[in-house]
Amino acid sequence: MANNVITGLTCSDILLIPDLKEAVVLAGAGGLHRYINRVNVMEVPDVIDWVRPGEFLITSGFPFRDQPDLISDMIPQLNQKGVSALGIKTKRFIDEVPARALELADQLDFPIFELPSSTSFSDVVRDIMERVLVQEARELSQLQSRFQKLSKQLLHGDGIDDFLHTLDGMLHNPIVLLDDADHVFCSPQAEGLNLNNQSPIWMQLRDEANLGISFITLGERRIRAYVSAVNDKQMNQCLLILLEWNQELTVVDQLTIDRVGVLVGLEMINANARREVELKYVDQFLQDWISGRIVAGEDLKLRAEACGCPLPDQALTAAVVGWLEEKPELKQIQQAVKRVRARGDLQHVKMTIIEGELAVTAADAPDSLLKETLQRLLAELNMVFAKDSYVFCIGDKVSRPDLVHLSYESAKKICHIRRICGLTDPFIDYRKLGVFRLLYHLPDLEEIWDYRDQYLIPLLEYDSKHNASLLHTLSLYFKYNRNVKKASAALFTHYNTVTYRIERACELLNLNSDNGDDMLELQLALKLHEMRPSGKLNNPQDRR
Repeated sequence: MANNVITGLTCSDILLIPDLKEAVVLAGAGGLHRYINRVNVMEVPDVIDWVRPGEFLITSGFPFRDQPDLISDMIPQLNQKGVSALGIKTKRFIDEVPARALELADQLDFPIFELPSSTSFSDVVRDIMERVLVQEARELSQLQSRFQKLSKQLLHGDGIDDFLHTLDGMLHNPIVLLDDADHVFCSPQAEGLNLNNQSPIWMQLRDEANLGISFITLGERRIRAYVSAVNDKQMNQCLLILLEWNQELTVVDQLTIDRVGVLVGLEMINANARREVELKYVDQFLQDWISGRIVAGEDLKLRAEACGCPLPDQALTAAVVGWLEEKPELKQIQQAVKRVRARGDLQHVKMTIIEGELAVTAADAPDSLLKETLQRLLAELNMVFAKDSYVFCIGDKVSRPDLVHLSYESAKKICHIRRICGLTDPFIDYRKLGVFRLLYHLPDLEEIWDYRDQYLIPLLEYDSKHNASLLHTLSLYFKYNRNVKKASAALFTHYNTVTYRIERACELLNLNSDNGDDMLELQLALKLHEMRPSGKLNNPQDRR
């Protein structure tokens, strides 16, 4: 144990006090290491509600003069309350401590001292409290010294890493800082133990929300950890974690972690503010780059280097996140970007928000590696968004960074088509779109609209004249793969009603519902209408 570690007054130190040199340990010798921080005198039997943790409780035995066995009942209660030890003066009111009480004390490692009959309680209180107060003064002095040193270090702008290095040297145990984005900062000893790769353990501590002493398992070793909240007012609570790895944690060590949490919080606020300013430049560059607003290749290179965001000179792929249900709030999307940027294994991924949507670019090595990157992204975003609430719409691969806007444009098109077609695969590219990709790329020709109008106008005329919903019913019918039962459930309509509407629509269009080609033509016409709403329907009067 390091020489500068302060330890408090323990039960074993009682025997070193002159006024108590003739005291005898009757039981509970296994608990002589317990710390004492105050003294209390018990002369009434209902003292349990008044005792405090860390007390050395002394009594003349008067409360038990008629019922010594009550001591046995009190031992477990005193231990549960955190009382450090019990001192009993014998030979006056009770002859001896009951054997059952001593047996319980041994089981609980709860020290019981037999005090000499000549013991003056006022002398005992004075002697112990003098030592406790001296000890506390030393501890406060050390705590203040630590706090001043660490305050000066942060004021000089040395940063979190140097701060943890100094704290590591002070406390002689590893320290871990978990920020609001689940980014792990380690002191030198923690780095040596590879604790930066133990994120699930630290996030579990956060989820459990148990500040103070906790127990964790590292490898085959179960150790104590002291967990303190950092006052940084971020979205998630930041934790400062001190591990009992090399030596036992002292009260001063725990108080140090609690007090410096304020300093760490201030430093993280400053660091976050600086990072926010830097990231604004990064975001503006990424938005301009991905959307194609930077035309010249030389300008692209200069701006990338200026904001510390060098671009790989290799093939790239852009993707857009498509939401299957309601789009999350902007703050939640920003939190996702922050988490991805904090991941060391995703530094080759560039993520930003363009027009309120999440856009991503990644170096496109062989497909398997790109898929691996997207899988890691998926796992990270699942920490922020509900699982299966979004998909990645993946654009075409481009050969150079200055062409990435083409990949982004194709990703947006895929996202649009996916929304119309109702695809829910986690990763969607053009290959997943099938025939709908062809429909999207059809030219804006009169023949295309004539084909669509051939099917759409009779349905629209009928719906308008009869206040019906043949068109909507057919759309859901095809959406659910021609499953009438599912379509009726979605429409909150009877099964027979949906069947009638489909038959009526086929009758109007002179189609056979059992003919696959007829149904395919109708479905294509409906998809053309959904995917290309800008094309104007011909006037029904003109068709006549």
